[in-house]
Amino acid sequence: MKRLIFTMIVAASFSLYAQTATEKSRVITVEDAVVLAADNNISLKRQKITLDSLDKRNKTSWNGVSPSFSASGGLNLPLGGDAGAYTYSFSGSVRLSLTPSLYTSIKEARLKYESGKTSYEDAVRQVELNVRKLFYNLLYTNESIALQKRNMETARLRYENNRDKYNRGQLSELDLLQSQYSYESQRPTIESAEIAYQNNMASFKQTLGIPQDENIELSGALSDAIPPETFTVTQTVEALPSVKKIQTSIEQQKNSLLSTRFSAYGPTITASYSYGKQGSSRTEGLETTGNVIQLSLSIPLDGFLPWTNGALNVEAQKASLKDLELQLENEKTTASLTLQNSIKNILQKQSQMEMLNRNVEIAQKSYDMTLTAYNHGSRDLLTLQNASDSLLKAKTDRESHIYNLICAVLDLENTLGVPFGSLGNE
Repeated sequence: MKRLIFTMIVAASFSLYAQTATEKSRVITVEDAVVLAADNNISLKRQKITLDSLDKRNKTSWNGVSPSFSASGGLNLPLGGDAGAYTYSFSGSVRLSLTPSLYTSIKEARLKYESGKTSYEDAVRQVELNVRKLFYNLLYTNESIALQKRNMETARLRYENNRDKYNRGQLSELDLLQSQYSYESQRPTIESAEIAYQNNMASFKQTLGIPQDENIELSGALSDAIPPETFTVTQTVEALPSVKKIQTSIEQQKNSLLSTRFSAYGPTITASYSYGKQGSSRTEGLETTGNVIQLSLSIPLDGFLPWTNGALNVEAQKASLKDLELQLENEKTTASLTLQNSIKNILQKQSQMEMLNRNVEIAQKSYDMTLTAYNHGSRDLLTLQNASDSLLKAKTDRESHIYNLICAVLDLENTLGVPFGSLGNE
């Protein structure tokens, strides 16, 4: 009973899928997918909000030199004695403070915006990288399923032919059962691959920010994305995004160190002006209570003492700067090795393409010759099945190799920070 219910559910699911598949599909190329992801991806929208906030803070970072204004007023009504007597007053003031930290705060806002802009661009590139890999993975999976279906169709035709031979007494029951098993044993593998394809397609739609119930059709083939056999890498290590990111962190840390020094040693100049009036019910006119300009200068001395918090904070900032400089040197070495290994990996995969193409040709020729011999009775069914399996493996290995080569080139382009698809097309 449980198996019957499960079968009905699966049948209904595939029926619904078949029904939606008959609806008009939206054709999407890899470039269309990149544009959709850039416009609709939720993660990028959140990153853009953060970047806009940093941009607004950067544009208003000068507000530290803006004076502060205040105004106040009061009314006093006595509760005892002469109830008709009252006093009133109002006053206003303006205050301006100048400190060396204003310079570092303005620079900090600019550096944070530039860092945020770089982070946003990195996020856009990461989304594009994921989209392209998902797109080509779907193409690869689709090609693999198509190969398996063609192999299954061949096995089905062979089984039907053997069944006719068996009915005519020209084939043993054992050979018939072997051909039947060879045909039917492929169905679970194909169904599992189709479910995996649907799951990957759902992730792909989520990345693109399009509804899950929208039907899409991928336009393109893995063979169209095979990179050129030769390419040139002209970027220096210093120009790599991973190295530039640490260099930006060093600039921020230098500014933070300067700000800490200003806080420990820097003077503060303060200028203020206040003005006030007061009056009462007993007097005529207003009396001036404040018309004062005040200037002050303060210089912190704790920073000159090595055991104070100010001096210790400066030393901590110096240590952080030194650590980042060491990270930069290490990243240059690591990035250089990664770059060399990526290039070697791509060149190796490119050199193996000719061998894989030759393997497919050999496997195809072997299968054709074995099929002819089987039809003439000089080869058994097991030999034919082995030849068919070898052909399917050769084709699948070639498609898998092409997909891995495309991903390796995409990773290299991401490491270099160059536009995707530009490597070898200079």
